Amino acid sequence: MRHTKRISIMAAVLVLFTALVGYAAYNHSGDTDSNIFRTEYPNTVGTKLDSCTTCHRGSSKPQDPVTYGSCQWCHYVTNYGADLSEATLLKTLNSYGLAYKNNGRNAGALQAINGIDSDGDGFPNQIEIVALTYPGDVKDDPTKVPAPSRVISLKELEDMQLHTQFLLMNASKSDDNYTQYGGVALENLIKAIMLDSATGGITVYSPDGFATYHPFDPNTNPNSYHVFGTYPQGTFYYDAQADMATNPSTGWCNYSSPAAAGRINGSPIFNPEGLKMLLAFERDGEYLTPGVLNLQNKLDGEGPFRVVPPQKNPGPPDQRSTAYKATDPTVWVWPYIASADHNAGFSSRTVTMIKVEPLPAGTTDINTLEAGWPFVDEKKIVIYGSIDPYPVDNLNRSLDLLIDTIESQNGKVFKNKSSQKALVNKIEAIKKQVAHGAYSGALTKLKEDVLKKTDGCLSGAVDANDWINDLEVQQKLCSEIQKIWIMLVLIGA
Repeated sequence: MRHTKRISIMAAVLVLFTALVGYAAYNHSGDTDSNIFRTEYPNTVGTKLDSCTTCHRGSSKPQDPVTYGSCQWCHYVTNYGADLSEATLLKTLNSYGLAYKNNGRNAGALQAINGIDSDGDGFPNQIEIVALTYPGDVKDDPTKVPAPSRVISLKELEDMQLHTQFLLMNASKSDDNYTQYGGVALENLIKAIMLDSATGGITVYSPDGFATYHPFDPNTNPNSYHVFGTYPQGTFYYDAQADMATNPSTGWCNYSSPAAAGRINGSPIFNPEGLKMLLAFERDGEYLTPGVLNLQNKLDGEGPFRVVPPQKNPGPPDQRSTAYKATDPTVWVWPYIASADHNAGFSSRTVTMIKVEPLPAGTTDINTLEAGWPFVDEKKIVIYGSIDPYPVDNLNRSLDLLIDTIESQNGKVFKNKSSQKALVNKIEAIKKQVAHGAYSGALTKLKEDVLKKTDGCLSGAVDANDWINDLEVQQKLCSEIQKIWIMLVLIGA
């Protein structure tokens, strides 16, 4: 059983996140509010209302490239429990949590605010709670139904095109690492199932209550960690002073990854497919260690799944913010810089849920607590929101788009005059298999026949089997082929 020992920081915070061990909750020491709420509303136990988001809000720090979920926001505002003054704690509350606090913070307070519409969505708090919608979120009300969702297993992800990339995981307070992650490019996975209405980004959730938002578009925020597109090429930085192996007492960077062997200081970090935001399930060729709660009720481990963005602004592995003389460049190489790109801190660990935003009209969040710790044990992840869970229509559109893309190319990029038409004929054959429900055969033909004619871009050079001599054209086709591959896996190949 997962350890749920109670801890003391933020004892005054109100209703806090519920971790699931057969729907068993963990709370901060001294928290009576969660039990008051569950006693007053037993229908909420094990639902999305049995969480910090019922009374607490998320927000963002102006200098950071992501939006924080309610757990991170509480930690940031209170400086991880160092400031528990009433004025500070009030900053963490949403309209419902504030009403509860102002009316006495007890069972009577819950009863007193039952008839109030705290979030202004037209429904009194009690009606919302009975309907299992958030009484402190104007976007959530009883008229809405749960958004479309799809549970994806590790096995399904392994059946998709594997994307591996070596990169720096630069942290603020903990060790930095050069390592290689393997998984699925999130761009391909999300584009394979997203609806046209999905124009925002994704919110990534871990079962310990943390949530992080990433926009689709790289231009939404110049410093944001975006889902679509590639990240800039990195640089490998090495110095013995930073190496934890050669300088165990004061080093701060782990270079032990096999993928780091033979690299020299200043060499480029290059990936033929580009560095991308990754839904990772491997690290250095091994499955990610599943996350667990340690004795301090904090998350250890990073798997089965982790969302890994490369650095948006590549730089060296700077020292920990807590390091001795970390800011003195005359003593240490790469001193800590608060404004440096610390991508490791935004690489969500033990991810069990991804919300594609915005939610479709008339829908609301699924019961998010169902995708808690059991999903870690079962090696599953749920994607929900503005998606098509079984994207047959997307598949047919993508096959047509692939044909259009091939036909629109100048014939000179093909190996010979007949290659262009022959490649289109192969896609047409896949369309016929899809029309007859032969998804497994369609996937085999896509991987073993079509992709092998266009896969030089995966290694960075045109190979003997390729029918296209232009790597840029290959890259365009490969991206679409990988999305089709994902759709065929999800549909049931």
